[in-house]
Amino acid sequence: MINNVISKDPILIVGGGPAGASCAWKLASAGIPCVLIDKASFPRDKVCGGALSARTAKVLISSGILPPEELEALTLAEHRTISLWNRDELLRTFTSQGTPVRIISRREFDNTLISKAAAAGASIVTGEAVVSVDPSSVTTSAGKTISFSNLVGADGCGSLVRKAISSKRGRGTGMGLEYCIPLTDLDEEPEEIQIHFGYFPRGYIWVISDCEKVNIGAGAVGSPALPSDIIFALSGFLEARGISCEKYQLNGAPIPSLELDRNLGKGNIYLAGDAAGLVDHVSGEGIGHAVESGFMVADCISSGGDREAVLNRKDCCISIVRQSVFYRHLLFSPFTRRIAMMGLRDNEEYAQGYWNIISGKESYNEMFGRFLQ
Repeated sequence: MINNVISKDPILIVGGGPAGASCAWKLASAGIPCVLIDKASFPRDKVCGGALSARTAKVLISSGILPPEELEALTLAEHRTISLWNRDELLRTFTSQGTPVRIISRREFDNTLISKAAAAGASIVTGEAVVSVDPSSVTTSAGKTISFSNLVGADGCGSLVRKAISSKRGRGTGMGLEYCIPLTDLDEEPEEIQIHFGYFPRGYIWVISDCEKVNIGAGAVGSPALPSDIIFALSGFLEARGISCEKYQLNGAPIPSLELDRNLGKGNIYLAGDAAGLVDHVSGEGIGHAVESGFMVADCISSGGDREAVLNRKDCCISIVRQSVFYRHLLFSPFTRRIAMMGLRDNEEYAQGYWNIISGKESYNEMFGRFLQ
């Protein structure tokens, strides 16, 4: 528990990840009383490749929540090169001359953001879960009843807040799995980000290194593949490379396959990050969308609930996720996947476009707009 001074009927934020912490920081920085509550005690680990795009870095720095020197201190590695694979076939290795993708530790990154919110004046309650949601209050696992003027659900893909206002469910299975392998256990450190398609529908296996370890994981958004299918694929991938899965801890977490909530909730109840379905359906990006949507919800609340002006911003995270839902069919559909793989292999500009997406340099519409010119 960082801070437990709760004002009467504050803005209540459920979830202390990037979405909730960013929202709490912006509200508190504007002098608006808010309480953030999370079931975990920070710092805590989170299953994630840890890739932070240039777009996200720009949002963090321009907002003021993370000055450049602090973001630099949180950066474990920078990558400008990516190798793209169709199972065991190397399609292309691409090196960008532009801004790199940063690799961060979610443990340190999330802890820093929630500490920033506390320093700005937000009341932070950790190690305590919200177990029920009513129209004007929540009940916690400690038996407390906390009333609110506005409620923000930043509580992930199993969001209790979202369930209180929506009966819509996700489509398919979303799952993220990872092994973290010390560099000292490997004969050779991967120098580039590796993306391996084709092991299961609507997802990929990643290999991402930082200064101490290699994160080898698998993720699928809205995939018909079962979690057991993804575990089997990842295990086979590692064993084919001489890495014994039994030596390392497998960590897993659901990836939201929730239907995108374009309004970020309704009335005085808001949704942000995974709870709003804000995950990129091609790249799996979630950190940047979480931060950006947290700021957007704070703007909605501080403007007195004027959602329209905030949600209609051009190329905001909502727009990008909507685009990804459409364009994922070009990459993952059984009818077009072969063409997409050939494009990554044979067309340098297509590979550049994929890099621009994961690095946050372009939106999907901007990328495909270039191809059609």
